[in-house]
Amino acid sequence: MKVELKGVTYKVQSFSLGPLDLSIEKGTITAIIGKNGSGKSTTLKIIHGDIRPNKGTVKIDDSAVSSMSSAQLADRTSFVWQEIHSPMSFSVRDVMNVSGYLRGSEEGRMSEALESVGLLSFIDRDFSVLSGGERRLVTVAAAIYQDSEIMIMDEPTNFLDIDNQILVYNLLRELRKRGKTIILTLHDLDAVNNLADSVLILRDGKKVAWGDTRSTLTVENLNKAFNVSFHTYDTVNGSSFVGSYRG
Repeated sequence: MKVELKGVTYKVQSFSLGPLDLSIEKGTITAIIGKNGSGKSTTLKIIHGDIRPNKGTVKIDDSAVSSMSSAQLADRTSFVWQEIHSPMSFSVRDVMNVSGYLRGSEEGRMSEALESVGLLSFIDRDFSVLSGGERRLVTVAAAIYQDSEIMIMDEPTNFLDIDNQILVYNLLRELRKRGKTIILTLHDLDAVNNLADSVLILRDGKKVAWGDTRSTLTVENLNKAFNVSFHTYDTVNGSSFVGSYRG
């Protein structure tokens, strides 16, 4: 499913976002990066339909998000939130069922989703007593179980140690191979460089750059977006970014 933003702007109190014009192709990974408060999460929520823009349109395969019902949006899109809420008395199974309610309860698919993040044995545990990293992995598994064509993720590697960060990155690559369209925010520039097909760079709600990763994730654009002077060095896995604070 293709995602398009045309002339999207949003303003609340002293913060304004946009205008944004994006065209995100099916079966790709798009990363949104920028300083805290630059509008990354707001952009994801606009795409997901949680926030309506003041101007402009968001479309999924030529259908306006604003015209879709909650069920239609849940069928097309899943969302891994940056904040992890812990519903009282919910088991991991309950959390999974909430995400997959449109598909019906399918024990086999649920088990596969939890197994993909290494937490199948947690299926009947109390979600609220899990560690932050374990809860994060459950929310990723729940999005996989929801099986929407568009997967929106706000900092999906928050709370995770290095091995589980790599696990999630590998899962994202596998989901892309299955044709899923993934739109996410990340702070790890090297992960963005190695993972994303396209990048949107924001600063103070304004678009610094947008396009394919190779031409967009550059020292020049990063210097515009952050209070850091960047340079790159070559590694066995490609270019890596380092920076020094400018003040």
